[in-house]
Amino acid sequence: MLVPSMCRLQRKTDVALYYEVPQKLEENIAADAFTDSLLFTHWGHNLSPENRRVALKKFQYYGYNSYLSDRLPLDRSIPDLRPDGCSNLTYPVNLPQISVVFIFVNEAPSVVLRSMHSVISKTPPHLLKEIVLVDDHSNNDELKEKLQAYIDEMNTRQPGFVKMIRHTKQEGLIRSRVSGWRAATAPIVALFDAHVEFNVQW
Repeated sequence: MLVPSMCRLQRKTDVALYYEVPQKLEENIAADAFTDSLLFTHWGHNLSPENRRVALKKFQYYGYNSYLSDRLPLDRSIPDLRPDGCSNLTYPVNLPQISVVFIFVNEAPSVVLRSMHSVISKTPPHLLKEIVLVDDHSNNDELKEKLQAYIDEMNTRQPGFVKMIRHTKQEGLIRSRVSGWRAATAPIVALFDAHVEFNVQW
């Protein structure tokens, strides 16, 4: 999912987002689910039966194709879909800094990492002050471990660049946004769901 052009951002930007807690993984999947599932309508025909089962489990849990996401590079190339009105704009160099807030609960690790990686790679370094992650009480250990490893690596190179806010209970969307807002320190704050990819001059 691509985000709006930066020309639409305002101070303390408030970008609407929505998430749901994923359902529990189904241990037993009926054989006909492999043919009936929308996941395999245009994809996955060359997967082995076991890999199809794993892909379907992930699809049922996350609601999107996290099996494929796990196999895509974090820095993959995506098309520039900006309308001419935005792609022809130029921006001053001395724009105010921005804090980018990602809110999530039990998201696929590769999706969150790709969101972070893309905002870093598509934002001029002098403009991106920090990334704030708000985990609304995820219980996915793989997510916690992979995110923490990435955060530790980033903060080793640039101390304090990534902040992690972990709720001790699920607070919901609005309180999660408030948590991220309060932790942010830049004059402009943009709040996003954690399964986005940023494009040029976003």
